[in-house]
Amino acid sequence: MKEDYKILRNLATKKRELVENFNNDRNIRLWKDTNDLKSTGAPVYITEIPWHEIKDEQLHVLCKNKFLREVEMNIRREIYIMNHFPGNMVFKNEIICEAVIYDSGFGVKEKSRTIIPEKGSTAIARKFKPIIKGPEDIKKFKKPIIHYDEKLTMRRFAVLKDIFDGRLEVRLTGKRGYWFTPWDNLIRLTGVEEMMVDLVKRPAYIEELVKRFVELSMYRLNAYNELAVWGSNNNNVRIGSGGYGYTHDLKEEERNNIGTMTKDMWGCGNAQIFSEVSEEMHWQFSLQYEIEWMSQFGLNYYGCCEQLHNKIDILEKIPNLRKISMSPWADLGKARERIDGKYVLSIKPNPALLAMKTFDEDLVRQEINSILSQTKGCSKEIILKDISTVNHEPKRIDIWTKIVMEEIVKSNS
Repeated sequence: MKEDYKILRNLATKKRELVENFNNDRNIRLWKDTNDLKSTGAPVYITEIPWHEIKDEQLHVLCKNKFLREVEMNIRREIYIMNHFPGNMVFKNEIICEAVIYDSGFGVKEKSRTIIPEKGSTAIARKFKPIIKGPEDIKKFKKPIIHYDEKLTMRRFAVLKDIFDGRLEVRLTGKRGYWFTPWDNLIRLTGVEEMMVDLVKRPAYIEELVKRFVELSMYRLNAYNELAVWGSNNNNVRIGSGGYGYTHDLKEEERNNIGTMTKDMWGCGNAQIFSEVSEEMHWQFSLQYEIEWMSQFGLNYYGCCEQLHNKIDILEKIPNLRKISMSPWADLGKARERIDGKYVLSIKPNPALLAMKTFDEDLVRQEINSILSQTKGCSKEIILKDISTVNHEPKRIDIWTKIVMEEIVKSNS
């Protein structure tokens, strides 16, 4: 363990030096103004990076202890991002110790065949074997068993304090948000094609299925409330499929950030598999039930990879909606016509431009200029995500970020 401590302390010194020279205050203001609907700037955030394609010795994890290896990996990745493609991301002189929460799930586990195109890649394909085939199978779902392991949490907290004291602040946090998306989970159990057919052939069964999932999700949310293990995400935490949650419209996070009320947090929802489902069916089979969860939160983010420019009418029924995802397939012009300054557009440029055999910088400029011109006057964020591959040329992300930052400055001049 002594060698692990030495490795982490050296990394902490490097991180601190970088953070102290980083313009975090300016970036925080930009995120707050954007999320408060007071800015037409466009903060840039990069995530879901193909780390397995970045062959840099500075990313090699050396610690032996399993928990400390994860801490080390996160610091090394932060340092790499700061040095290569920081965009408008925010980096703090701190280490987060998140509460250890045991959550058993709903008692039904997926069965699937997985295809991994390349070792280390997170861009995997799955074929799901249906486990839930009809109304009689809904009874397989059980209430989750949820437990806060305070002893393990505090042991980890003490270890981190011992390692980083005097170098980085160690902060205890609760669970800073939840990826709430009934259909991302349910299709793993029903099968995708089977579920789509049942929307038409067995609508009562589908409604019963999603109602049961949301009922159990609300049991989970209330258990987290009773355990007081939520943590504020009004900070440099990703919200939904977008960027940071900085805002003046929610209570500021506390130093030891555990016990936050959901009314002081961002919530999120989505139904990616409903991208080509009509607005009426999206409401009937998903959104009307998702709202029960989202109504518990002070602000909400909705969407991911589905097209939502043509579903603003139903999205406006979401309580405290603030951000709407705009996938690469969204019609930004139509979205702009409908939002009228009421929401932040969380815009996702096409990551395929980084995957092509030859990286074309002109195509990147064209796409970004199109995005900026179509959304002029809107509150927006630009989120590069789902980067399955950069064709083993990680420098492409650096160049992409540089181009985007340049074009944003030009558009605001």
